[in-house]
Amino acid sequence: MPEIVSVVPLVAAWRLDRTFDYLVPEGLAGLAAGSLVRVPLGGRNVRGVVVHGPERPPEAVGERELAAVLGLVVDEVLVPEPLERLLEWVAIRYAAPRGAVFRRMAPPRVRVARREVEPLTGGADGGPLAHYLGGPELAAAVQSGAAGVWALRPLPGHDRAALISDLVAAAARSRGGSALVLVPEVRYGSAVLDGLTARWPATARVDSGVSDGERARSWLALARGHGLGAGGRAAVLAPMPDLRVVVVDEAHHRTYKEDRSPRYDARRVAVERARIQGAVCVLVGSTPSLELGAQMISGAARVVEPTRAAIKAARPIIELVPAPGERALSHELHRRMNDALRAGGRVALLVPRRGFARTMWCAACRRSLRCSRCEAGVSFDRAGAKVRCPRCGWTAGTPRACPSCGAENFRYLGAGSERLAEQVALSFPRASVARMDPDVLAGTRDEEAGGLAPADIYVTTWIGTKAALRPEVGLVGVLDADALIRRPGFRAAETAYQALSEMAEWAGPAASGGRLVIQTSEPSHHSLQALVRADYRFFLDRELPARAELAYPPYSELIRVTASGPRRDELVASVIAACAGIEARVLGPITGPKGAGRAGLSGSLELLVKCPDAREVAGVLRDILGRVPAGNRLVVDVDPH
Repeated sequence: MPEIVSVVPLVAAWRLDRTFDYLVPEGLAGLAAGSLVRVPLGGRNVRGVVVHGPERPPEAVGERELAAVLGLVVDEVLVPEPLERLLEWVAIRYAAPRGAVFRRMAPPRVRVARREVEPLTGGADGGPLAHYLGGPELAAAVQSGAAGVWALRPLPGHDRAALISDLVAAAARSRGGSALVLVPEVRYGSAVLDGLTARWPATARVDSGVSDGERARSWLALARGHGLGAGGRAAVLAPMPDLRVVVVDEAHHRTYKEDRSPRYDARRVAVERARIQGAVCVLVGSTPSLELGAQMISGAARVVEPTRAAIKAARPIIELVPAPGERALSHELHRRMNDALRAGGRVALLVPRRGFARTMWCAACRRSLRCSRCEAGVSFDRAGAKVRCPRCGWTAGTPRACPSCGAENFRYLGAGSERLAEQVALSFPRASVARMDPDVLAGTRDEEAGGLAPADIYVTTWIGTKAALRPEVGLVGVLDADALIRRPGFRAAETAYQALSEMAEWAGPAASGGRLVIQTSEPSHHSLQALVRADYRFFLDRELPARAELAYPPYSELIRVTASGPRRDELVASVIAACAGIEARVLGPITGPKGAGRAGLSGSLELLVKCPDAREVAGVLRDILGRVPAGNRLVVDVDPH
């Protein structure tokens, strides 16, 4: 009887969304499930993953009917059985072809030498985690293998790398277990990764901060039992068969959501992976998401946090001052800046947008300059002599004349970081001013402040919330908190509270002179009051009822569906009809951008589906995705941010 294996081809196509049977040649007898192989498919050779169980029994298959496996790509088993179950879960929940999901398990296509596998050691205890409420219990759970979800709320300004190292050390004490640490991004550095590699130099990094060759070596080493892996959101699928703990640092960070197929949320995947592998999942962040906050209240997630006294001692003096109207700086903030600079301190000012101005408009015809692709308003970057669309990313040189009337008389509305830096330099001529935004950071690399040149005043966008970039300052000013609170979207209050909490952490404790000045016309808003009180539960108690009233997460799960093409109306009708037979509420459709919008589509329609179980709805939508007519596109985004 011939040996037959089932293979998932690593091809992201719905027409190939199944397993294919292949004969195993004599030289590969006993081919293990989870192996990465080369197989013929449709006239070409592709990579695929062997999965458990053939699609058809051997006696039902004629030997001549099947092609043979061509060979192994790597010797390691990349998809052990628990990970295969996880990948199937991802494919179903996030409505993605299996090939698109399984190919995330394949290392980069580079030739690499084998790296030595090192078990996890260095499990000394007694670190800072022991001083947190619930910290000893969490360490004991990791060491003993008691699976579950934990929320770890670090003290603002505390060394998160030291806390996470304590969790890794607990896994090391379990003798044989491995640990996986996820960080939100490494583009501007990561203190957590630096701390891990300082204590465990053999840490297998699988992030974009290392070369393809190093990432491939580390990926294969993890499959062979290497004890410690670390990386960005893609690392959540690292081939670690004996996982004891998975740690998600800054779990509220939006970069854990993948924006290309498969559009998975690495935080949810981490929780599911821990459940499947019987591991501990630790979600780290001082200001957890509303979903995690609800789990903390219900007991579904256990909490580790500092004492209330320690939290209050770590916060700065926080002042809520009236918004200054047309001016950028209120009298109160201007005075505080003068005081800080005279005392030899440094100041950071947070502005919501980059560039010179939020928009350009013609003084002759009163029309604003708009994107030629999606018709959204464009921002103006004077230094780069260009305009940029914040919606679709379109850029172009700054026009000399109005495209509507031909007049050469532009005005500018809404100061960005570039314009504000100029205004601040005029107001404080003796102070040096530096911008902290994506437009200039690459050109101001320096050893201080994670690569930023020193200055007296930093004008920053939300990139200043990244701890690896922050210079030491004593005063932080938030120029327009209302722009955060009033942002469209149900998460506006949550993201405002999280971002402002980051600013409070940057200012430092009051005992060291830390001060945060927030300009706002809504000082009673619960996001601001929770910040002033240093009380996360205060925020939860007011935001959760608002979410419940409108049935937004955590009281539902969301799916955004975007259809484009000449038959987009038919696709939308199919989605609405499919959802009518299950427990789901469909909102829309609304017309998306005319050009390259959020999903990269042209002339699109968008639906928002609210449901108690996204897996059920996604399962129904998979059938529609497999029948999308040529020349059309349907994008299903589960857990959109």
